[in-house]
Amino acid sequence: MAAGSLVVLTSSQSVADTDTYISDFFCTPPASDLAPDGTKIQVRVAFPTKVYIGQSLDIKWTLGDSPFKAPEDSPAKARVVARGSAGISDYWSGTGTLDSMGETVVANALQKGAPLPLPTLAPGSYIVGKEGEIKVTPRSLTVQYLPSDEVIVFNDSVNGAENPAIKYSVGNKWTRRADDKIDDIGKDVHATTDDGATAEFSFTGTGVEYVTERDDDMGEVEVTLTKAGSPVQPATKVNASKEADGQTNVPADVKRTQQVLWSVKGLKYGTYTVKLKNASPGKYLIVDAFRVLKEPKPELYTDVDNFNAVCKPTKAETVPVKVEKTPAPTVTPTTPTPTPTRTPTVVPSTYYTTVPPHTATPKPTLTVTATVTPTRPTPTAPQVIVTPSGGAQTGEAPDENRSGAGLIGGGTAMVLASVVGGVALRRRRAAHSQGR
Repeated sequence: MAAGSLVVLTSSQSVADTDTYISDFFCTPPASDLAPDGTKIQVRVAFPTKVYIGQSLDIKWTLGDSPFKAPEDSPAKARVVARGSAGISDYWSGTGTLDSMGETVVANALQKGAPLPLPTLAPGSYIVGKEGEIKVTPRSLTVQYLPSDEVIVFNDSVNGAENPAIKYSVGNKWTRRADDKIDDIGKDVHATTDDGATAEFSFTGTGVEYVTERDDDMGEVEVTLTKAGSPVQPATKVNASKEADGQTNVPADVKRTQQVLWSVKGLKYGTYTVKLKNASPGKYLIVDAFRVLKEPKPELYTDVDNFNAVCKPTKAETVPVKVEKTPAPTVTPTTPTPTPTRTPTVVPSTYYTTVPPHTATPKPTLTVTATVTPTRPTPTAPQVIVTPSGGAQTGEAPDENRSGAGLIGGGTAMVLASVVGGVALRRRRAAHSQGR
């Protein structure tokens, strides 16, 4: 893609999901070790082109491969801060800037020129409150290197030889004194008694401490601090034969080690030079170590061009974002589904018996049975002899000697006996009910 070109991609989703992307950003002069001339980085800026009232307009920055380099040697925990800035304007509140920030910590020590990792930027968010149009203009990407805030100690010697970071004056007698019984840093120091002998140390940071001994055979040391050859503060004299209060003399039989004889803090981050000079002829000037301070205050580094890079698109494109009212929700009518009524099922059980309701036991009823012995009447000769026909087909002829009158008489006797028995029974019941 062309540098600084504007590419609008329309997705298959709604218009509110359409994203806008802006590509190559070039880092503007002045060039630095962090971003040499011609440094460019591919940047993608994405945001919706339509939002609804009450929603947030989120601007997301995605950074490509880092072209940035470490501007100095640094121990672990150096930080890289990045900030993407976009201008926003609307008709109801004017113009402003919406920033997306990110920071990353470098886990390992860095050497000058090593690649710097870049952080992930948190989206910048802007809540829209009115219907209308917002104009978004991606403007710049700022990258800042923040050195480790760990204290760096530079000993007076390295592997038994003079530390090249410390420059001792030529023409003066400097001796390295090593003694395992003395608790100096590294168990050694560099010392001289020559008048006017000097030691210089250059450092990059916000402060420095001069570490030495306090002893009665030591004298005054003149300290100067310069930046690019110009004095930062007036020269100062400190006396190494005094206690830390600056007034009391160190006893003759006492040697105090790892003493901070002079220090400076709170400088703007940069490169400085501290110079020590022996101001007491015949007395010792001793160099044990220097501690470099790097306070973790980002504002201290904003004026260090070597630690900052500002990158911009070749042409700042402005993209409109529509702000609309939230559409009313669509309600789809639904037909309620009736809930079926469950009919209980009665399952006969063999484990219980239905007991009828309790009823009073009726009193016993006395039943009288009358036995009537019928008297067989003397048969008489019939006036007419009738021979029945159509009798039962028994295969036998009717008995000529038996008379039908006898049968009729027997039946009559049985009927009379039943009547008599019934009358007697009624009389018994009536008598019983009357208590007789």
